[in-house]
Amino acid sequence: QVKAILERGGAAAGGAESAPVAARKIVRFPRGWKIGLSLAAAAALFAGLAAGWLRAPQPVSYAALPPRVVEFFGQAPTLPKRSQNPADLRAWLIAQGAPQDFQIPAKLQALASLGCQVMDVNGKPAYLACFWREKTPGVNEGELVHLLVARRTDFRDAPASNAPEFRELNGWSFVSWSEGDVIYTLAAAAPMETLRPFVKAPARSPLLLARW
Repeated sequence: QVKAILERGGAAAGGAESAPVAARKIVRFPRGWKIGLSLAAAAALFAGLAAGWLRAPQPVSYAALPPRVVEFFGQAPTLPKRSQNPADLRAWLIAQGAPQDFQIPAKLQALASLGCQVMDVNGKPAYLACFWREKTPGVNEGELVHLLVARRTDFRDAPASNAPEFRELNGWSFVSWSEGDVIYTLAAAAPMETLRPFVKAPARSPLLLARW
């Protein structure tokens, strides 16, 4: 009788252990599910990178600078900083965010300075300083030469070297070149010959002269 009781207890215990096993279901994933999962993850990563790239500030075309200069001087501009000392203008522009290593060309430093401003070019800053090329003593009217500096990272299609590039637009003349990360532009509402004396190495090739 004891043996029969033990056998019944063992059978019950065996049934209790086997019940959960029988209740389990085996889930089979379709073939290639790992590849599909990897592709989906890659697509999500690419979408995130593309969205980040679109949100990041993008450089604007350097070709937008000359028309903006012409527009800016189409009306009497406001120059918040005025000084007869070019060093004061440079210090003020650097305080406004201009490249720390930009320098006012020596030939411009020899001129009387007028003032400076930060000009917006399609959302990118160009740092402006104005100088008198010719000025009659006691008279405020005269011919101005404008220096603009900007960062290469803010503008695409900019000059790639310190070889000057000459351009003309709507009666204005422009000379531009790059030194390191700084783009330099000279501008004057005058013929190109007005700017040539202020350029380190005057262009010898006619290919550097173009019109927008």
